[in-house]
Amino acid sequence: MIRPARPEDVEAMAALGPGWSAAQVAEELSNPDARVLVLECAGRVAGQAIGWAIAGETQVLEIAVAPQARRRGHGRRLLEALCQACGGGPALLEVRASNVAGLALYERAGFQRVGRRARYYADGEEAILMTRTQDLGTGVSTR
Repeated sequence: MIRPARPEDVEAMAALGPGWSAAQVAEELSNPDARVLVLECAGRVAGQAIGWAIAGETQVLEIAVAPQARRRGHGRRLLEALCQACGGGPALLEVRASNVAGLALYERAGFQRVGRRARYYADGEEAILMTRTQDLGTGVSTR
């Protein structure tokens, strides 16, 4: 089940990976532009999607699925739910160049590589900039 995140989910969300601290997740829960979703399996948080709805677009900030719940389509469902929660219009994101699984997920979801951001991450790794221009609500390209 995918549902909006609640304050009691913050610690479990932060435990999903090194990307987000509990304080950062809590901050997004109070951000009016943010959409924060969790995947709940057997009563536990098994995934999360965090993004911003700004000017009719979705900025995807985080898609994460617990290792034991991967390879079941949950990442794709979280991504689509996040894009819908943000209005269903164009979407953009940055992903680590080394994140092969993430790149594959986004490409299967219709995102295209449109650029690179050199030394984007704190460790110096570059990011791949990706966009999807199809409006999910109408199926019409917004380009």
